[in-house]
Amino acid sequence: MDRDRAVGMHRSEWQGQGSAHGKVILLGEHAVVYGHPAIALPFSSVAVDVQVIPVTGLDALDCAYYRGPLAAAPKTLLGLRVMIPAIRDRLGASDDPVRIVITSTIPAGFGLGSSAAVAVGTIRALYDRYRVPLSREELWDLAHLAETVVHGTPSGIDVRAASTDSPLWFTRGEGLTTLLLPRRLFLVVATSNSPGHTGIMVRRVQASRPRTNGPIERLGALTHTARDCLASGDYKLLGTLLTEGHQELRALNVTTPDVDRLVEAALLGQALGAKLTGSGGGGTIIALAPDATGQRNLARTLQRAGAKNVWALTTLERDVTP
Repeated sequence: MDRDRAVGMHRSEWQGQGSAHGKVILLGEHAVVYGHPAIALPFSSVAVDVQVIPVTGLDALDCAYYRGPLAAAPKTLLGLRVMIPAIRDRLGASDDPVRIVITSTIPAGFGLGSSAAVAVGTIRALYDRYRVPLSREELWDLAHLAETVVHGTPSGIDVRAASTDSPLWFTRGEGLTTLLLPRRLFLVVATSNSPGHTGIMVRRVQASRPRTNGPIERLGALTHTARDCLASGDYKLLGTLLTEGHQELRALNVTTPDVDRLVEAALLGQALGAKLTGSGGGGTIIALAPDATGQRNLARTLQRAGAKNVWALTTLERDVTP
């Protein structure tokens, strides 16, 4: 159905459904803001589901943090308050009130792409509500609007990773490439006991330049080498690169004692490498295991070390080079 006809029928009882998953950054966080590459992996163990329901009266929002009129949503949800009317204007449906119900298992503030996944899921649900085709570029453009309100100067990698099902190589301004791996990656994802805040951490690094230029350049170089390791299957060296990446993030002053302690526990637990993933100030670590057995052992180690949440992340067979 074409857009004009679909929007013309928007007062029907059609509901909209949309979803998106979390992500982890393997290497390149913070450096990606300054034009260096980053590698991201989809993380389907945590996800967002969004339902758009036609109502009478005012637009409403229903989520874990707020339930009420969209226009009165708190500042933490400002990205949605800006993005949703922009979508409705674009679709010519500003006079069609809806209730947007968001259900998420992605812990907010832990570097797993919560805000990006919420934006992507909401956009998909609204376009589904009006039965309007949604291009990948339009999805990214609208989600970037919400992310800019939330984070200030996002690189765009979270939005891409939340809407893509394969490992990604991403460079700001140059787009993304899907990565195929020679064999599966076995990772453990573990959250610390405190969240961070992407916008604050990004601004902290910006305010510390040029002192932070060295760590940023080294993170970029590590990411290039990591791509070679992924292509060749040299996961032992990849693990070393992850640990080195964590040291550069420490130099950027974005790690915390709690995060550092989990990284140390992972390395003592025979991880090939471990690091903060995401912007930091708290948040989440990833640890690379040699195989499935090592992955299970490493998960138990991090649970005993006090991680708040622990998940296994294994890249899918379809992402492995035939």
